[in-house]
Amino acid sequence: MPGESAFKLLLHNRTGMTGVVIIAFFGLMALFAPYLAGPSPSQTYVTGPWAVPAWATIFPQYSGLPPNLEVAPSSLSSWRSAAGPGATYEFVQATPPLSAISKTGYSTSSAAAALISASVPPGSEEVVYTANYTFSYNYKPPYEFKFGALVLPLSVNNVSDFYLRFLLVKPDGDVVHLTSYEIMSSSFEEDISYNNGFRLGNWNTVYLSTMTPDVNSAAFGPSGAGIFNSGLRILNETGNYTLVVQVVALGGSSPGSLKLELAYPFLFVYGRQYGLLGSDNRGRDLWSQFVWGSRISMEVGLLAALFTVVVGMYIGVIAGVFGGAVDETLMRIADIFLVIPFLPLAIIIVFMITQSAFLAKDLYIWLIVLFTVLSWPAIARVIRSQTLTVKERGYVEAARALGAGRGHIISKHILPNIMSLVYANLALNVPGFILTEAALDFLFPGASAVPTWGRILSKAFDYASSAIYYNFGWWWFIFPGIAIVLLSLSFVLLGYALDEIFNPRLRQR
Repeated sequence: MPGESAFKLLLHNRTGMTGVVIIAFFGLMALFAPYLAGPSPSQTYVTGPWAVPAWATIFPQYSGLPPNLEVAPSSLSSWRSAAGPGATYEFVQATPPLSAISKTGYSTSSAAAALISASVPPGSEEVVYTANYTFSYNYKPPYEFKFGALVLPLSVNNVSDFYLRFLLVKPDGDVVHLTSYEIMSSSFEEDISYNNGFRLGNWNTVYLSTMTPDVNSAAFGPSGAGIFNSGLRILNETGNYTLVVQVVALGGSSPGSLKLELAYPFLFVYGRQYGLLGSDNRGRDLWSQFVWGSRISMEVGLLAALFTVVVGMYIGVIAGVFGGAVDETLMRIADIFLVIPFLPLAIIIVFMITQSAFLAKDLYIWLIVLFTVLSWPAIARVIRSQTLTVKERGYVEAARALGAGRGHIISKHILPNIMSLVYANLALNVPGFILTEAALDFLFPGASAVPTWGRILSKAFDYASSAIYYNFGWWWFIFPGIAIVLLSLSFVLLGYALDEIFNPRLRQR
């Protein structure tokens, strides 16, 4: 059948066009993944853990959940500032390196900093500078939030230590101590003081979050070390909160002095609702994982099916045309492969591949090779049967009588008459490979760092299946599961449509 006529018939076939539309959707998603995806799929805490999709807030149980919130301005000139005894401050333009600014979450590269100069009496603890910022919070409590600032020590003379203290004043007037010098000064988690890692003449990032045991211990005492989702207990009211940042100096044995710059104070609330598909248990963007995962499914499914059909087609044609010993040998080889249990052998081979770092980096290339080697016999037998039928037709006999060789007969008569069967088998084999690839990724989630739909399902099975508090993270597994079903179904629909188009008996029904 001419290609143009087949294309017109496909356009009028609802089943086939449904499959084409779904394939086109996922194909474009895979092609434009770098532009459609958000943050890196492996980047943790781009939002809060277990964040529901943003559109889910239309349902009553998810209304009022906070998005990602940057509640404090980067410029200290927008804060209320006060100097302690013997201290002065002025606002200057800060120029920290972008690597330091990026840790705060701000995108601005320039902001007003407080240049603080203080005289410190011996043996005392002095608050030499205080900055306050009041913000309104009108959402449900978040699971987690982070806070901190950048500090540049310029000169430190006869000061035993200085550190930053963070406080949060709640709407009811309660004061939450987010940091405690007694806990933080020896912390291995964060730099909080001059003696604990601040470097003179360098911008230092103070980065703390409620996911850190030190912060929870500071806020709730020793029992707070094991508290999870402590944001639920701290930002647990609606109303006006005040974030307080203090520079505290500890005097030495004689009068001392201190000069430093304080910049980019921040308080970032991790959202409980985020993006199109929400987040996983570590705040990774599931939409990014979903988009990048479509590439692997499309690549493995299409390439494995293409190579399988091509190999099976040529072996089937050669066996059918040559016959005799060639046919017998090829079909016995095919029989050997047909009795090999596909999935158990694939699991064993993938396990062996994952034990080698050299082989594991090309895991999906090896999967395509594996699928091709194990799957071509079924196609070869189908094509051989069709070849045996075609080569007995009158026009083939006539061509042979006129002196046409086997190559001419294969290229001019056999292949054109079996291509309809090839197209249908190509489409019908893709879903099997997509499902098998997803199954292997599910069984070997650590085999590769590349995000795939199967790997998403595996991680969801590990964490979401027991996450009763988070409604089992339904958004984590439902969308890759639906995508695998839809993409597989689309190729089945296309395969059935092609079979109907190229088979006149089916088309007449």
